[in-house]
Amino acid sequence: MRAATIASVARPSRRCVALSVGVAALLFVAMACGRSTPPATPKKEEGAAAVVSAAAPAVAPAVAAEEQAASVSTYAAELAALDAAIAATRGRAAQSPEDWLVRERLADRFLERARLSGSYDDYTAAEEALAEAFTIAAPGAGPFMTRARLNFALHRNDRIEADLDALAKKVMMNDRERAALIGLRADLALQRGELAAAIEGFEEAAAIERTTTAVSRLALARWRSGDLEGADALYAEALVGAGSPMNAAWTHLMRGLLDLERGHLEAALAHYREGEAHLVGWWLIDEHVAEALRGLGQVDEARARYEEIVARTQNPEFMDALAEIAEERGDAATAARWYTAARAGHERLLARYPEAAAGHALGHFLARGDAPARALELAAMNYAQRPNPEAARLLAEAQAAAGAQAGASAATGRR
Repeated sequence: MRAATIASVARPSRRCVALSVGVAALLFVAMACGRSTPPATPKKEEGAAAVVSAAAPAVAPAVAAEEQAASVSTYAAELAALDAAIAATRGRAAQSPEDWLVRERLADRFLERARLSGSYDDYTAAEEALAEAFTIAAPGAGPFMTRARLNFALHRNDRIEADLDALAKKVMMNDRERAALIGLRADLALQRGELAAAIEGFEEAAAIERTTTAVSRLALARWRSGDLEGADALYAEALVGAGSPMNAAWTHLMRGLLDLERGHLEAALAHYREGEAHLVGWWLIDEHVAEALRGLGQVDEARARYEEIVARTQNPEFMDALAEIAEERGDAATAARWYTAARAGHERLLARYPEAAAGHALGHFLARGDAPARALELAAMNYAQRPNPEAARLLAEAQAAAGAQAGASAATGRR
């Protein structure tokens, strides 16, 4: 199983482990890998599309069935709604050249699109909107939380504390803002491997406002502490208040990953299918279905799914999966072609957002084993931003591979 950081079959794959700690690649990410909260979904508001906050309060169990029944959409429809929201917000920004808040809203919407699409282009657009907002804002003001969320999504964790500290100086802060601040500090603690501090922060944020986001964060921390049953119960609670197709699909995905970590591949696939029913055509769910099918021996169907996902996303991680399938079938020429394409894709993404792409690309280089120095460079970069146990393990693996090559070179007189 290839290593990557969007998302773990006998032993969980690194892609799944990484998604389980809330990292995007990619989604992934993504998705994204790389996000601290479940995604929001667009809805109509005042004649234009708007984004519903992912931190909306959880609905009561009495209305859960109705909420879940309404929480069905397609990837194309969600993307179209977000595009309409972005167009409307761009129009308002053009009419308000001195309003940094509308530019923050535009950045938020590009972040939502990035979580859905997995495209770095959307992160770039969000970054540009935030830069413009800070240019307009008065000294000491500006979209600090949104920039912190962007940097968290891109694994640029060394840039986040300064923005959170600036936000903490705000004189008037409502409960939602305070919970968001505490929650993101706890997200950082989790990425640093500071599990006790992370759980304390998540519990504090949930005590202020027990939202879908707060419950999902607690579930993640319980998972990392080894309490898989407790984590699953919390994800079930979060699912009751998911309130949107993407939230529901994402929560089912996380429950599937928990099943995968337990070694229950068929149960994991069932959760993926439930997520697929909430948001039809979402590539992130599709690729996990493909991975599960491959693990269950349904390789032809898995390959067809991966081919379709690659055609839609050009994601190099899924090219790696196709290369592995070809290699397992003895088709060396096809495997080599996919591996070559995957490496080029990883390097392109690394050139744009190295911190975000490092963990994804690291899996490729560790699995191939033909460029141990590059793997070590990426592992060190990944660990510098996220010094948690998984990143430490990958760094040790890369160090061992690089050391083994150095030893072999010395033994043969090569440099």
